[in-house]
Amino acid sequence: MANEIDFLHLYRQLRLSPDCDLQEFKQAYRRRVSALHPDRKPQDYVDSRAAQRLQQLNAHYEAAMEFQRLHGRLPGATPVVRGALPDRASRSRHPSPSAPSNAPRRPHVKWLVPIALVAIGILFWGVSAVPPPSNDASDSVAGDNDASLGETSAAPALTLGMSEENVRAIEGDPVMIRDDVWEYGPSWVRFDHDSVVDWYSSPLHSLKTARTRPSAARD
Repeated sequence: MANEIDFLHLYRQLRLSPDCDLQEFKQAYRRRVSALHPDRKPQDYVDSRAAQRLQQLNAHYEAAMEFQRLHGRLPGATPVVRGALPDRASRSRHPSPSAPSNAPRRPHVKWLVPIALVAIGILFWGVSAVPPPSNDASDSVAGDNDASLGETSAAPALTLGMSEENVRAIEGDPVMIRDDVWEYGPSWVRFDHDSVVDWYSSPLHSLKTARTRPSAARD
């Protein structure tokens, strides 16, 4: 049936080339059917050949779609040659066994064992030749730690009878001064004639002293 149909006449009606896309072919067919359909003509217009042309167009379209289903392309389109590129690629991926190889030759296995033994001997000799670390560094570190501990234990602390200058050097500037009381947040220090007579060290802001209140103030 396909041989009896003039597909070139069909392409001329649709204003397409045989190598057009399938979607483009279908859209052009729908436009042509819409143009030939009698419903688009005036009621008083009579065309005896319009129905014949529309019937012929539908027959040609069905034949073209059948050809496309069988061959995977529209009639008259250039056939696609398959398999040439994969064959060439497969030949390039699998070279001939007789082709010379440019890979460098590996040394013989019998030379690897003596070389490995020599390397292991040099390594152990180097480790044994290294002198053990001296204890001077650890002694110096221990001495520094003892010195730091001594400095920490010898840090100045708040005591009774201390002057305002000494308290300021130890505790810093107070947050507020009320008469003879210096407030350090919830903690405070009381003076009498510029000498410390009492204090209170709060856990929320501790003063630099080991006692919450001086023993003399408790008595």
